Amino acid sequence: MENLFEQQVKEELKSMDQRLYDMEEKISSIDTKLTQVVDAILGNPLTKTGGFINDIDVLKEKIYLLEKKIEKQEEFRKRISWTIGIVAAAAMIVQYLVNIYTSVK
Repeated sequence: MENLFEQQVKEELKSMDQRLYDMEEKISSIDTKLTQVVDAILGNPLTKTGGFINDIDVLKEKIYLLEKKIEKQEEFRKRISWTIGIVAAAAMIVQYLVNIYTSVK
């Protein structure tokens, strides 16, 4: 009877040990996968490259450069519009003065 009880206890301990080992393996696997996810999001901490955050920073920089280019283009467009307006106004004034001069003469 006692031998049977000891054998059952030993088997239960072996079973518990196996389950503990399986859990450790699964936790190790989860840790590895979690590290991969973190590396994908933040990039590699050793090389300081890659990752979703790095991609967002690159996109922010490109957007900033595009905004500056658009701002310069708008400023150029305003200058062209003002220049055309001033030239047209000057031409109209010259034409008006020429008309007055020809009518007086």
